[in-house]
Amino acid sequence: MFRVNFVLLALGLVMTTSSAQQLRIKELHTLHKWSNLSLGPDQASISHFLPVDLDIEYGDEGRHRTFLTIPRLSTGTPFTLATVTAADNKLLENPRLEPYPSLEWHQSTSNCSGITSAIRTYIDECWRLWVVDSGQVNSLQLCAPQILIFDLVKDDLVQRSTLPPHMYTPSVSIFTALVVDLAESKCLGGRAYIADAWGYGLIVFDALTDKSWRIEHDSMQPSLGVRRFGNAHAGIFTVSLSPSQATERFLYFHTLNSFYEIAIPLHVVNNASIWQQASSKVVSTHFRVLGTRGTQCESEVMDSGGNLYCSLISLGALISWSEHSNYTADDIRAVAYNPQQLKFVTGLKINLNSKGESELWALSSEPNLFVGGSLKENEIKFQIVGCRTADLLANRPCTVGAAQL
Repeated sequence: MFRVNFVLLALGLVMTTSSAQQLRIKELHTLHKWSNLSLGPDQASISHFLPVDLDIEYGDEGRHRTFLTIPRLSTGTPFTLATVTAADNKLLENPRLEPYPSLEWHQSTSNCSGITSAIRTYIDECWRLWVVDSGQVNSLQLCAPQILIFDLVKDDLVQRSTLPPHMYTPSVSIFTALVVDLAESKCLGGRAYIADAWGYGLIVFDALTDKSWRIEHDSMQPSLGVRRFGNAHAGIFTVSLSPSQATERFLYFHTLNSFYEIAIPLHVVNNASIWQQASSKVVSTHFRVLGTRGTQCESEVMDSGGNLYCSLISLGALISWSEHSNYTADDIRAVAYNPQQLKFVTGLKINLNSKGESELWALSSEPNLFVGGSLKENEIKFQIVGCRTADLLANRPCTVGAAQL
C-alpha cells in the first residue's frame, strides 16, 4: 500500500514510516497537453492565455467532452469558455479548442449578456454545466459576476443569475473554487459554493430561490506568516463538501498560504439567517480547525467516499485524507507523486465516467506562467492528467474511461 506519514523539512517531503519507504513516481493518464495553446489563427502568444479550470463530461459508450476556462487577461482573448474540438478528442498534444456554447457568447466584452470571463465550472449529476463568470478583464470589472447554468444535452442556457453588489468586491474578488450540491433540490435547483480568494469570503448561491449570501471569517484570511509559494494575499482558495449520503455533512476549505484545513457543518453554511444576523463571536464557534498538513495545498476535491484529495504546492504530490479519520500525519496518504505531471494545479475535479466510476482530473500548469515568466516554445505549458480514484487509493496503475474508446 502506498501509504506514508510525512513532515515538511527544509527541502521537501520526507517519509517517516518505519520501513523508510520511498515515494515512487506514479504515472497518471495524460489526456491532453499544450506547448502551444491557440485560440485562433491570429493569436500569437501563449502567455495571453492561462487556463485555470477544467471539467470532463462523459456521454454514452465512453464518449467525452473536455471543458476549459480561460479567464480574459486582455480583450484580445476571442473566447473564455472552451471545449476540445471533437475531432481532436484523441489528440495528445496541442488539440484545438472551440468556444462554448458558441462564439456569439464571447464576442463582446462590453455586452454583459454574454460571457465576459469564465473562471470556474462544475458539472452536476443532472447533466448541467455551472459556470462562474468573474465579469473582469485583466482585473477591470466590466460586468457584474454571474452564474450561468447550461443544459449539456442541448447546450442551452437554463438559468442566469447576477451576483448582487454586496456579494463581491469589484476588480478584487477572484473566484478560485466552485462546488455544487443537489442534495435538497435535486435537478430543480442546487446550491453553489464559491471561494473568493482575494475578497476573503465564501459565496453561497441557491439556484432554486435565486438568492445568495456571503460568509466571512478570520480563517478565510491569508496566513501572512506562510509565503512559500503563491500570492501572500490570497485567502480562502478551495471549497469541498462531504458526500450527499453522509449522516453529518461538512464544508471544507483552506487558504492558499496556510497549513490548516477548516471544516464548517454544512447545515450551518446553508442557513442564510445565521450569517446575516449572528454576531462574529457566535459565528466563530462553527469553524473548526481539523489539523495541519505541515505544507501548503492548492486545489482540493472530495469524492463520494469522503476522501479529500489535495495537490501539494511545488512538491509534485497528491495527498488524500478520509473525513472519517483525524487530520494528522498518520491519517494523510500520498496517493501520487509525479513532479512532471503535478506542477501548479489550478483545477482539480472528480467526474463520473460512463460506467459511473469516479475519476480525478487535474489541470497542471507551469508555475512560471502565473508570475510573468516565459518558457521555451516547445516546452509543455499545460496538461490535463487523470486517474480513477479507486486506482489512486489502491496504488494501482492509472486508468480512465476516456482512454477506453
